[in-house]
Amino acid sequence: MAIIIRETRMIDGKAEKVKVFKTKRLLTGELREQAERLDEFLSNKVSEIEKEMESTGFLKLKGKKGEVIKLWYEVGKRLDFVTDTSMVAAEDREFVWRAIYDYAGALAPGPLTERVRRDPETSHFSYCYKLSRFLWEFVQMAGDWTSWSEFFDRKETKNDPRIIEWLGKKAKESNVSARQNWLRPLTKAIHKEFENRDTTVFSVEELYERLDKIFAEMRENEQE
Repeated sequence: MAIIIRETRMIDGKAEKVKVFKTKRLLTGELREQAERLDEFLSNKVSEIEKEMESTGFLKLKGKKGEVIKLWYEVGKRLDFVTDTSMVAAEDREFVWRAIYDYAGALAPGPLTERVRRDPETSHFSYCYKLSRFLWEFVQMAGDWTSWSEFFDRKETKNDPRIIEWLGKKAKESNVSARQNWLRPLTKAIHKEFENRDTTVFSVEELYERLDKIFAEMRENEQE
């Protein structure tokens, strides 16, 4: 289905917000109707999330370094509807991450950036959702919000989602959960190893083996 976003356009010399229908398919009347229904749902859902974050006190964590990660984790847990293909077509999912900004209110991390307009998958809310796929205890141990957003933001991670899947596998290892604040050095090590390489050519087994080696070497360096 199509997704409605709002953009500022100059009309008769005035800047006005207009509805724009985004889809990778041919926009039909039926898709327009579906988009309108989803838009109404988004308006209500995001408002509901904002009110819940306020009533639980999580919204007060916004802007607090070292603590705000709990807010974004809780927001992400409530965005799983985005991956429900009965509501959002997989090929148009990226546009929902942009559309959420239109109703974000106090949940917005800041002004909508040009980068998010170009590449909605880099949306703050997309990263919140990805973060919430991990157990909270693991998230806390691995690093703060800055560390996690840097991990999701690296080109290696964006180009090959299996790297995130590998980290999910590591999350189940007790010896990893016991360590703290290791995600940022791991992200840098992965970038250094694969900066000029296309990891998608590797099989899952080969990629995981290489990532395990990077992780082991990072641990050895920390102990020196």
